[in-house]
Amino acid sequence: MNLPFNLSQTAVIKSLKTIRLDFYIFAVLIFLSILGVGIADAFETPAHWYWMGMVPVYFAACIFLEWQAIRHSGKSLRDILLWQTQHWLGVLAAFFLTFKLREIGSLDNQATGLILLLLLALGTFLAGITTGWLFRLLGIFLGINLIMVAYMEHYVAVTIASAAAMLLLYHYLAKSLDLAIPERGLDDAAD
Repeated sequence: MNLPFNLSQTAVIKSLKTIRLDFYIFAVLIFLSILGVGIADAFETPAHWYWMGMVPVYFAACIFLEWQAIRHSGKSLRDILLWQTQHWLGVLAAFFLTFKLREIGSLDNQATGLILLLLLALGTFLAGITTGWLFRLLGIFLGINLIMVAYMEHYVAVTIASAAAMLLLYHYLAKSLDLAIPERGLDDAAD
């Protein structure tokens, strides 16, 4: 009789002690995106290659987070790798086509940078459909950054403030989910 209480109490303690790797990944990706916006403002051509290099970083983060989420669910890692690889190769191909448009003179450097940020925001948001709410939130953050960069001349402080707001929102959402999970465990233990 006392066993379900001990198991649920252990689950609550474990959830409180668990290091939230997804929070650190989210924070690093936000930092890298702010850095990319700053590089785009200071150095136009290297910024394009910086954003191109972000695609494998976001791909790796997606794979890691999705693998963490499904490793006990019985879903195939091969299927996830296949889907994520196709998705991020599509984003990379869109980046390449954007570079080609710049090379032939259809786009200037500023427009190219904005399009690359738009593509990364969209790709990140769409990856969140399978990866989870973290990447959807990150895609929204990138989209907000895109608008700020396009409309504001001095956007650094606003970008940093929006990053802080996104981290707080993440913290709130993660805590809400952590509180919901042990409650389900208690309901299951009562049955």
